Amino acid sequence: MELLFESRREITETAGKLYFFQRPPTIHPEPVLPLGSSVDKAGASLYGTILRDGGVYRMWYQAWPRDWNGHNCDLVGYAESDDGLSWRKPDLGLVDYAGWGLDNNLVDLSGHPPTVFIDPEAPATERYRATLCSGPGHQGARTELQRIGYYTAHSSDGLKWEYDTSSPQWDARDVITSIYHPGQQRAIVAMKVTPRIGGFSRRSIWNAELRNGQWSDMRAALIPDEYDDLAAQARGYASGDYYGMGMMAAGSGTVGFIWQFRHSLPRTPASGAGVFGVVGVTLAYQAERGDRWVHLPGRPDFIGHADPPWGHGGVYTASCPVEVGDEHWLYFSASAHTHGWYVNEDWQIDEGLKQTLIDGGICRIGVARWPKWQLFGFRSDPEGTLSLRLDPCDRPHRLMLSYECDADGSIRVSLPEVEGWGLDKAVPLTGSSTGQAAAWQQGEVLAPDTGGEPIIAKLHLDRASVYAYEVVPCE
Repeated sequence: MELLFESRREITETAGKLYFFQRPPTIHPEPVLPLGSSVDKAGASLYGTILRDGGVYRMWYQAWPRDWNGHNCDLVGYAESDDGLSWRKPDLGLVDYAGWGLDNNLVDLSGHPPTVFIDPEAPATERYRATLCSGPGHQGARTELQRIGYYTAHSSDGLKWEYDTSSPQWDARDVITSIYHPGQQRAIVAMKVTPRIGGFSRRSIWNAELRNGQWSDMRAALIPDEYDDLAAQARGYASGDYYGMGMMAAGSGTVGFIWQFRHSLPRTPASGAGVFGVVGVTLAYQAERGDRWVHLPGRPDFIGHADPPWGHGGVYTASCPVEVGDEHWLYFSASAHTHGWYVNEDWQIDEGLKQTLIDGGICRIGVARWPKWQLFGFRSDPEGTLSLRLDPCDRPHRLMLSYECDADGSIRVSLPEVEGWGLDKAVPLTGSSTGQAAAWQQGEVLAPDTGGEPIIAKLHLDRASVYAYEVVPCE
């Protein structure tokens, strides 16, 4: 499905009382992954990935062990589920961490945070790929890594891993996520880089890609600006930047789930970076490959730091959502305390507060969900129209819509430039659907002769919302 980003070039006209909006998700009331074993007794972060693979849901997550030392930890836990809510942690017998034995669910991939995607173009031995931050000084890091940085790895099964090189692929550190984008036939990487912006260090998002088995250089993609500071100050904080970003492939475009870090004072004296505060999630989008990232107007929270009932300090998302039935589910970790809660203003660890985190759990994994392809859209109040320029199609096709209507509402579609496909021929769509074909008295199949010219489809909304569309050739 092509999400109806407000700035899409194929939107040729809007009229009437129509406005663009962001849909809130529903947050599951309880965490979905229990703590308890030695290797994740102190917490579980997603900081990680969930994929639907081989008929099951597979999770790779950050495990925080009972002997957590207060610094970055590279242990990667693994879990499986049949329904996305009830998770099991298999004993994999792969990693003997700290001499505790092999009876645990750790994979032999060490990184912070570990994100995984399936590369459909790779040989079988490299079907699974991972991006991660690791190196000397990280708790549980592999000893062969030369220095701290962003690494890549590959695997045939997602459990036993081999690093691509012993030196970093990109010389930066901390948070990195990656997804495979089938519509663009590439993998996209989002990594945190911290340049000086406006006089002090600001976390920003840089992108790289994997195409034809080759990783690219990284380039600046999302840079915090004055509006991020204003958005933070409106919520009672001093300034803001970006802690990381999950992503979702959506047709030709991409959605970003930005981890908005809103800083409390004091900042670090050396660089001025914000180190205390809370983290929420906002949305951005990239309409096509190579386009700039666009924030939603006003940068409203998609998930606020205080929204999860079990954690009010910060929200950090998985690398990507996953489809579960007719919904998208975005897993996330929610922390019990604000960022940097267990350290003093000089960034020195308070051992008592650190133990409090370990005893209570640093963070837990939950899930937010929404109907598929219905992240944001256009709403009529009560009536409005939206016109789409559709590419020429050389064979019969259907125009699929993801939409919602009020009890007395409807959506009708006309082709105003094609004789016989006017509004008087349109059959109203009612109710709601994540993928329903537009219809006319002559049926659902579009086969007009336009001489190779684009088709204009005019959506007439009456107390309705439209979120996404797709042109599907008929079999």
